[in-house]
Amino acid sequence: MIVSITGHTNIEKALGLDLVQEHGATYNKEAFYKVYSEILEGLIAFCKEKQIQLSDLTLVSGMARGVDEVFAFVAIRNGLKLILSIPGSISWHRNRTLSRNMRAQAIYYDEILAYNNLVNTVEVTKSYNGGNFNLVNLARNQHMVDISDGVFCYKSYESTGTNDCILRAKKQNKFIKNLSNSNLDRIEFE
Repeated sequence: MIVSITGHTNIEKALGLDLVQEHGATYNKEAFYKVYSEILEGLIAFCKEKQIQLSDLTLVSGMARGVDEVFAFVAIRNGLKLILSIPGSISWHRNRTLSRNMRAQAIYYDEILAYNNLVNTVEVTKSYNGGNFNLVNLARNQHMVDISDGVFCYKSYESTGTNDCILRAKKQNKFIKNLSNSNLDRIEFE
């Protein structure tokens, strides 16, 4: 079963914690491990509910800093298959400048690309699947939804990109649930 996730690049903000380094070039370790734990616990509960093994999952990461990167590390640390859905190209995405004064791409890009259980790496352009996406990240969101059997989110505050992917997943009846234990009373999913 192929599952993807959408969520925040600023996981520190999601948990009410401070960035360790300006512009998000490193992680607040407490935030990283809390998000990792919540995602892994959610996946284990999902597998139990579906009566499948964790090893039956193939994870899809959009290679952004934060939730996408944590999801890739869930795959790596648990020996799961991994698919990368990269907006634009590896070169462009890995080396892009700050977005909203923060690093937007995975910090450990090269380590994830070198993972030995990497099934596929797809560079998704604005013209993905004959579309005319105004932002390459939106095309990447659509690709992730299209190749997945189900889509999780990790959302604790309003986020345009996360909302976009959730809506795309809902349109295809693929949205599963939010794996964040934080601020659930404030979240809108419609």
